[in-house]
Amino acid sequence: MIQSIERAYLILVIIAREGGAAKLKHISEKAKLTKSTTHNILKTFASLGLVKRGICDTQYHLGAGIQNISRATGDDNALKGFLRPTLQRIAEKSKETVYLAVLNGDEVSYLDAIESTQMLSRSRPIGGREPVSRSAIGQIFLAFVPGLFDRVKANPNESITKEIQEQVTKVANIGYSVALDAIHPDVNCVAVPWRQRGEVRAAIGLSGPSARLASKALTSHAIMMIREVEQSFARTTN
Repeated sequence: MIQSIERAYLILVIIAREGGAAKLKHISEKAKLTKSTTHNILKTFASLGLVKRGICDTQYHLGAGIQNISRATGDDNALKGFLRPTLQRIAEKSKETVYLAVLNGDEVSYLDAIESTQMLSRSRPIGGREPVSRSAIGQIFLAFVPGLFDRVKANPNESITKEIQEQVTKVANIGYSVALDAIHPDVNCVAVPWRQRGEVRAAIGLSGPSARLASKALTSHAIMMIREVEQSFARTTN
């Protein structure tokens, strides 16, 4: 047994058994570790997105990184089935290509898509992946998944420019992401987060030719998409 790994695992188990949140003192006592050792492990977990500090309390909560690991074990189909009606409503109202994506490591993975029936459209390959830093939908995860931005920024294979950093900050403030000709010429995109138990678990994006999707149209679609996502969230609580 590697003691450091055993201790780290035990801390996650303790938080999970407490319903997903616990204070430092309680965790250290249950794990029979000093507060200093426990705090250092939790700090490492926080940098990896496995735990996060509560905004209005002193507890440590299981983070989005844990959900990403559990998502990879096979609940993609359930998520896809649940959000399919939401994608359909957004597609009907916008007449544009709409797609669903989740975080897979440091990449965006596309689970589902409804293609636009208009003459000019932009398709999204289901099962395709791309770096989080290179799309509107990826910036949703960079803005709202704890620890992800710092991890991607530290990756020598990624290029986080000042412009991307400013955009991610803006996304965190306004609640949605817009990309104008970011990856493909003459294609604009907008994306919104989908949360479960307060954590961003997926993102829904919409894309189309810039001739149809100017800034004003993207903002209008973003507001509509947020409303549709809120309705899907309401269904989870009923």
